[in-house]
Amino acid sequence: MEPWQMSAVRAASLVRGGELSAAEVAESVLSRISAVNPALNAIVQRADDDARACAAAVDVGNPGGPLAGATFTSKINTDHVPYPTTNGIKALRDNIATVTHPVVRGLLDAGMSMVGRTNSPAFAMRFHTENELHGETLNPHRRDISCGGSSGGAGAAVATGMCHIGQGNDVAGSVRWPAYMNGVIGLRPTVGRMPTGGTNPNPRGWSASMMSTQGPIARTMADIRAGYDAMSAENWADPFWVPARREFPVPAKVRVALVIDDGLGVDDVVKENLRRVGRLLEDAGYEVMETLPPMLETFFSLWKRVGVLDMVLGLVRMLPQIDDAGLTTAMTNWTNTFPEATGETFLKALQDRDMLIRAWNAFFAEHQLLVTPMMTKPTIARAYDISHPDASAELDDYGRWGVNLSAIAMPALAFPVGSHEGAPMGVQIAAHTWREDLILAAGDALELRLGEVAPVDVAW
Repeated sequence: MEPWQMSAVRAASLVRGGELSAAEVAESVLSRISAVNPALNAIVQRADDDARACAAAVDVGNPGGPLAGATFTSKINTDHVPYPTTNGIKALRDNIATVTHPVVRGLLDAGMSMVGRTNSPAFAMRFHTENELHGETLNPHRRDISCGGSSGGAGAAVATGMCHIGQGNDVAGSVRWPAYMNGVIGLRPTVGRMPTGGTNPNPRGWSASMMSTQGPIARTMADIRAGYDAMSAENWADPFWVPARREFPVPAKVRVALVIDDGLGVDDVVKENLRRVGRLLEDAGYEVMETLPPMLETFFSLWKRVGVLDMVLGLVRMLPQIDDAGLTTAMTNWTNTFPEATGETFLKALQDRDMLIRAWNAFFAEHQLLVTPMMTKPTIARAYDISHPDASAELDDYGRWGVNLSAIAMPALAFPVGSHEGAPMGVQIAAHTWREDLILAAGDALELRLGEVAPVDVAW
């Protein structure tokens, strides 16, 4: 097995044991990037010199962290010295970061070698990864389907072995959605678990402060855990970072609420995949029951209502200066379906959010895990979000379980399960805030029964 095919944990173990050098791992991954990336455009800025320097440091024993020798990518909207934080915006092509974000620093401190910067839609605000500065990222499984967004570059890079762990971030599904579309694993931690702000001098709005979080994308649960550990770095500069404990008492019997049909339309293929996951979890000793969490009407409208001021009064007004046709089309069409951007709308949304979280907290006291569709259709077409005026709103509906979970700050894992007509499929596993331990344990149980995800070649 070549180093690029290994998990991060396996590669680091071999480096630690002297069976591989970090330089050999880095060169293997860089060669894989040369072979695969021209077709996909997942990595939009290579970091060959940086990767080799990191690997050389590991090979002389500095640093010697738990992932020393393995490789990672950082995302173009996350500060990483000496690279530009472009956000996929032409005007920011030379916006060189002055401080490395703590989650990136955590990966570096774990001994990982940085191999490149991954693509994202402009300002990370489309369901598909494309921008006018760096171009479009394609899905390795099928050329005609989306790679997802906004961490689409990271998803495609991880899926094809161009890195072991991809750093991503998630405000409306941007880690989980591309993990689903590319057939890999993506973790959205509880908001506050990982530092999100604190390095970029620009102020954040409510959405970025209260819904956005960093998260790892990987092919194995061991790498998700390792990335989660490394990225959970201390950062008091982020006013919402919380030094929360990781482990809690686990009930003797963990109950799983399995969502098969929410009454709003779920494809039969998706339903059968959910039932399959239910059976696998039952085999692992979980108590699984088909049921729905409360207040779904409130839940499914929440993201738009709490995000309306930031989107309509903030991002939409910036569109002429951003000068990205795809973003302008997607956001104009999507925000036309938002409620009125008023203080009354936002205040009522916050009140509803408070009552919804209370109700879901009570629900999670009875059902410790919630398994839902990541998307209610098996897959979507490439650039579907700008294909017609209603497309963004349709995707908002298809991804309603993933999008709106962000609005209540709870953790979730996108886990790959099977495929349909060559397109990856999977589910979303969610839990109460701070209970990533339960989610990760469920991911372990599924991986034990399904096997680890292997990197794929470009299928077209």
